Amino acid sequence: MIAFFCAWLRRFFVVDEARLRARVYLHEGLDLEAAVIFWSGVTGIPSDQFHRPYRAVPDVSLRVTKHEHGCAYVRYACARTHRQIMGLVRALLSSTDPSGVAQLAARRPVKP
Repeated sequence: MIAFFCAWLRRFFVVDEARLRARVYLHEGLDLEAAVIFWSGVTGIPSDQFHRPYRAVPDVSLRVTKHEHGCAYVRYACARTHRQIMGLVRALLSSTDPSGVAQLAARRPVKP
């Protein structure tokens, strides 16, 4: 999903790469540098544009397995792009015509 978001953002909007930021959520005891390198490769965001990571204290009573590279959070701060995205969202939500997907979902299967 993170790679898709970054690709979608870069494909449909003019992106100032210097404004892209990322942050890693990683359990203590796991390799932070390896996680940043991994997420930098996935997102295409240079590692120097990663903010301070969140290091979670592991709780052994909840689960044993942990994500080796943690979870990533990507942020893009640009008022112009924000207005364009929100305009797109408003247009999609204000449409009164039923979408093809909604029509397919409402259609009964041939063999129930």
